Amino acid sequence: MGSKLKNIRLALKWTGFFIPFTFYFCLFFIAAYVGYSWLQHKAGIPDSAYRDIFSLLLRFTSGFCLILLSGGLIAVIIPFVFFIIKKRKNGINFSIDTKPATEQSKQPVTLHIDPILKPILGFVKIRLKYDTQNYSEKFSLIKRSQNKLFTTELDGTYYWDLPEIKEYRIEKAVIYFEDFFQFFSFAVSLHTTRGFHTYPVTRESKSIDAFPRKTEETSTRIEEIKKVEGEHINYKNFESNDDVRRIVWKIYAKNKELVVRIPEVLDPYASHMYLYTSFFSSFDVENNEVIRIPFLNYYKTICWSVYNQLVKKGFDVRYIADQDIPKNGIGSNEEQARFAISVSKWHRDKELRDFVKAKDASVVIISSLSDPEQVKQLLESNGRDISFVFVPLTQGLNKQNIGAWLQWLFVQQEKDSIAIYRTSWSLSLLRLKVMKNEKQIKQLLDQYERSTILHQSN
Repeated sequence: MGSKLKNIRLALKWTGFFIPFTFYFCLFFIAAYVGYSWLQHKAGIPDSAYRDIFSLLLRFTSGFCLILLSGGLIAVIIPFVFFIIKKRKNGINFSIDTKPATEQSKQPVTLHIDPILKPILGFVKIRLKYDTQNYSEKFSLIKRSQNKLFTTELDGTYYWDLPEIKEYRIEKAVIYFEDFFQFFSFAVSLHTTRGFHTYPVTRESKSIDAFPRKTEETSTRIEEIKKVEGEHINYKNFESNDDVRRIVWKIYAKNKELVVRIPEVLDPYASHMYLYTSFFSSFDVENNEVIRIPFLNYYKTICWSVYNQLVKKGFDVRYIADQDIPKNGIGSNEEQARFAISVSKWHRDKELRDFVKAKDASVVIISSLSDPEQVKQLLESNGRDISFVFVPLTQGLNKQNIGAWLQWLFVQQEKDSIAIYRTSWSLSLLRLKVMKNEKQIKQLLDQYERSTILHQSN
């Protein structure tokens, strides 16, 4: 019964996109009808010149409004019919292109449509259907600069504020033709198959104390040991998360450049650093939107930041996923790691003790959803050799203070998704359980020097 109601709601929502009259038209029609009726019955002197002039003005105003509405309707129908004819002849070229976002959740989407006519003084807007049952907002494209006065092509970019770091699939695009007053909106749907991924971005985080371990068999040497002139030390530019004790002050005194030493790895068999990230959840979070979206985004962002920090330190990092990752043909290890983090999900399949290979692991990242008992076992057996990074998920949202509660209750409604997530998390039944779990893991990690608790401000 529930699935049927959901399907009915989705069908009604999809049908609603193709209603040719907008909400603005309905408001205008009601206001015009009420105003006209009221003015018609307004008191006046019967058979007087005043009443005749007043009636003439009413007819003139009504005729002028009718002309405006007719002009807007014709301006929309002509490009709409043209587009329908071209579509039936398979003459529409429609393409969607994406590129990695420079800001988290703001995904640039470039669209191209031709041939298409823009309504005179009107608009062409677009809505995208993705992941079977989700829809974007209706949007206008940020057009590329064109010197042509008249064109049958539509090119532009839309910066899509997507809620999750994951793989998205666009299935349809709805093209809207709207008049200047946005009273009429004629829609046409176009099929497309386009997939893309939103990626986590790098945030500054606390420096992690980690080193490669002897992970390869001694019968297999690395192909080449890098030679370094002078000292057995590499140099790199100083970054905010580097240890200030490794700054080479002689170089700074000479060149005014801050550089730090990177000790050369002397063991030719300890050539790789294995980074294990666990997305295992000891709780059932399938129906908890806060954990599935903002907490997962937060965790992915820190996982990628840790990976990027280790790479910048000069290590050859091997990312180990705890779930099956679809193949995407990406070549470099760094791109593969970023893709794997992007498409990972919370799961209950592979537990921490079954996932981490203690003899290989250099860094293990765990979350507030990890099982404290398994974390304890791993720490007791390998806490001196493995660097553990703990991500307290509850830091992913700012705390809901009493002022925010009063504002939500009496002043205004929620304005953004983060505020909604904060309120939902405050009311969640899982909140106290996760916080208790988080506290237990923190107490376990405090006993070991090579453990790091990472959190970042939003």
